[in-house]
Amino acid sequence: MIIKPRIFIGSSKEGIDVANFVKKYLSATADCFVWTDDIFKFNKSYFNTLIKEVSFFDFGILVATKDDYIESRDRIFQAPRDNVIFEFGLFLGRLGANRAFIVQEEGVKLPSDLFGISMPTFVKEKEISKSTDLVRELERVQEIIHEKIKLGELGLLPSTALAIGYFYNFIARVCESIHLLPKLVVDGKVCKSFELNIVIPKDLDADISKRAMIYTSKNKYVEHSIPSINRGYPLYINREEVENGILKLYDMPTTLSGIDKAIEMYIGKSHIGKDQQQEMLEKRELNNFKLVLYNLIQSNALTRESTKLIDE
Repeated sequence: MIIKPRIFIGSSKEGIDVANFVKKYLSATADCFVWTDDIFKFNKSYFNTLIKEVSFFDFGILVATKDDYIESRDRIFQAPRDNVIFEFGLFLGRLGANRAFIVQEEGVKLPSDLFGISMPTFVKEKEISKSTDLVRELERVQEIIHEKIKLGELGLLPSTALAIGYFYNFIARVCESIHLLPKLVVDGKVCKSFELNIVIPKDLDADISKRAMIYTSKNKYVEHSIPSINRGYPLYINREEVENGILKLYDMPTTLSGIDKAIEMYIGKSHIGKDQQQEMLEKRELNNFKLVLYNLIQSNALTRESTKLIDE
């Protein structure tokens, strides 16, 4: 299942009406959280909370409205609150320029480092929903979000690298080996076609190697090796399907083992069991692993027609 991305929406108190409108507009695309939505907990500093929370979001949108007056080179300007610029910098540094946005009210003064960069700009109306500028700019932001969630990107956690390695070191090699065979014979039966099924585990709650053994045993799959110039690839088949002239191969990527431990180290886990943040990160990593694999499979002529991703 492809999960929705998470978006943090920050603003000043004066700009909260704009932030809430952004949340409402993008709610069909993502799970949106305005800074007032219980992001900051009791007995936790705002700074430490922000540093940690940035990693649990896929996108950040900061609303810069005319809230303060500043003097610069003997001139007075209207500017956003300092915390809005600070939070934009956090999300920009952690998520990158394509995943952090600042939506600015027309005429607001931003830091000079941002000069020359195209940013969403709107004229603030008394009724925010009537701001055609804001709606137009949010449409463009939404298009960028849609584009980004279709692609797997390198992040702080290992799912992207694991998916790339699994594809090139296993899936692509298996498909190439089978395509190069003059005849596909299994148990004396000539198979007219083959299908490589990659079983994606539903969660990371157990050792993936043992999970794979239980899955293949439950479905009565038996081990089968595909001949190759360099090495054999142990996979699993259903002999009943072979009798029908179709070779269906099954594999659960055991390379996923260890992601849960990486997540525990990343969040500094100091308790037994999984909290909401750990479960969310595991789901995101599984989702990203699956998404990267799908894109790699679809971009390769040898794997596109023969490889499928199936859920456990």
